[in-house]
Amino acid sequence: MAGYLSKEWNGQRIAVRFGSGRGFDARLVDNNAGGITVEAIKEEGAEEDHALRAFVPWAAVRYIQLLEEPGEASEG
Repeated sequence: MAGYLSKEWNGQRIAVRFGSGRGFDARLVDNNAGGITVEAIKEEGAEEDHALRAFVPWAAVRYIQLLEEPGEASEG
């Protein structure tokens, strides 16, 4: 998978899946020709004041699914 996601997806919850079928849910921070930057979704009651971010190269991504509509109010 290679390309760009719509900028409307930034800040939205997504499901990222790999070739193995495994993956995770996260919040999309940004994307570029190299891959996507995601942020862990804070669990209810979590006390950490900084978000965990990771870069995932397109070569590792099998597919991405948007879990909420762009513009939908998100808790976070």
